[in-house]
Amino acid sequence: MVCAVVSARVSPNFIEKIYSVRQVPRAAETLDINVVADFISEACMCLPGTIVAESGDLYNLEIWRVKSILGRDCKYPETIAERTAIEMAHHISVSGRRLIMNSHKINNVK
Repeated sequence: MVCAVVSARVSPNFIEKIYSVRQVPRAAETLDINVVADFISEACMCLPGTIVAESGDLYNLEIWRVKSILGRDCKYPETIAERTAIEMAHHISVSGRRLIMNSHKINNVK
């Protein structure tokens, strides 16, 4: 799996500036809230600000629980810009995963 992080400044309707984009790949035997939380924490390490994530990605937990698990400010998207940033991160993670999978197929053919 691949976690993509977009560090950006947003207004209510627009992404104003993108500071950085990260992709963090990881192999996991199981997928639970602890694995997801560690994955998000690793990907967001040293980035300032609030983590904005889809509630489904965090097992639909109440936001106060997510904040206590991650140990930093977190919220679910409320604005068009926040949803756009999440959509961008989703496309980046899917693209990264496809690149990894295709490189494994090419390496296994040789």
